[in-house]
Amino acid sequence: MFAAGAMPEHPGSEPPKSRVEDLGVFGGMGLMAVIQAGADAGFRHVRARPGFGMRLAPHRALRHLILSTLLEAGVLAPIASRRRLDDAVSEAPWTEDSSLEDSDWLIVWNEVTRGSLPHQLRSWMDTFESTDRSREVILQTWQSLAIGECLAFGEYALAAHNLNPALARPAAAVLPTILAQQSIGQGCALMWSAAKHLASWFMRNGAGSAGTAERELVNSICSNADRANFGGRPVKQFSRHSAVPMSTFASAFIWTSRLGDDFWDVPVSEDALDRARPIGSGGAAHE
Repeated sequence: MFAAGAMPEHPGSEPPKSRVEDLGVFGGMGLMAVIQAGADAGFRHVRARPGFGMRLAPHRALRHLILSTLLEAGVLAPIASRRRLDDAVSEAPWTEDSSLEDSDWLIVWNEVTRGSLPHQLRSWMDTFESTDRSREVILQTWQSLAIGECLAFGEYALAAHNLNPALARPAAAVLPTILAQQSIGQGCALMWSAAKHLASWFMRNGAGSAGTAERELVNSICSNADRANFGGRPVKQFSRHSAVPMSTFASAFIWTSRLGDDFWDVPVSEDALDRARPIGSGGAAHE
């Protein structure tokens, strides 16, 4: 996936990073988000804070990708461990379902520049020159964030209707196509409508066979999206819900991409990114 382009070519053979640009766009946004999510005052550790603190990313799959990228790049390691990186990756104290707050992390960085690390990250992410490659990374990151935002809201919507939140996960397969035509806010509206539909379906049909409920949810999402695309019935735009707050990675992405409100309000597209941060642009000021 896109994260490979954000990592060093030979991560296991290089010393700890001392230049933020070595991380690439995705890695830079990821480290910025990790620091915002729970680093200590000296930017040496990220401490476990079960039940407290800000979310790193809207959903588990993207959180896993961020942590994997930073582990393999050599800037995060399990706490009290400076083992070889392949050992650190294989013995990482988290799973796909864990959160940043479940584990302690060591931030591995040049001691001389550690104190200015947040400033370095913000400065570079704001001023790097946009290229075709960086736009590709940012576009794929936006899509991943959009899918994560919709899945997280879908899980909330299902729980609000006394249904299993895990039923939302299969929707990830159809969301990329939908989010190329509908905004994240509209995607969340589709998830809410599908959760309401599924609650009614359960009342009429009971549990059904394995996988039936998931298919019913996905079919509802796709049917409502098709009515919007071909039937002239626009999907209502949802605002962010307090039950699914902004993640630190989304904040870092919005800053880097310069999308502003368009992150939530317009479909995922190259055109939107080109308007926000055109190819060849660098240190233009934010509005």
